[in-house]
Amino acid sequence: MIQTKFQTLYVCEIKFSKNEVGASVIQEMQKKIEALKRPRGYSCRPVLVHVNGVSEEVGENDYFAEIIDASRFLATF
Repeated sequence: MIQTKFQTLYVCEIKFSKNEVGASVIQEMQKKIEALKRPRGYSCRPVLVHVNGVSEEVGENDYFAEIIDASRFLATF
């Protein structure tokens, strides 16, 4: 989780899997965000970091503020 001075919490889910990440990650993330005790006035922005792709449903759902493909970063090393 990343907290900014602009009253935003970026809640990050990191998935390292041999298969692409399925739509169940959305419900998992929603439960985690609901369980958070966050400061008054803060917004939560869900972020997904993955390695082997995401299902079409995840990409089209528009739930995540950002979907980051970590394999792009790992390929540069």
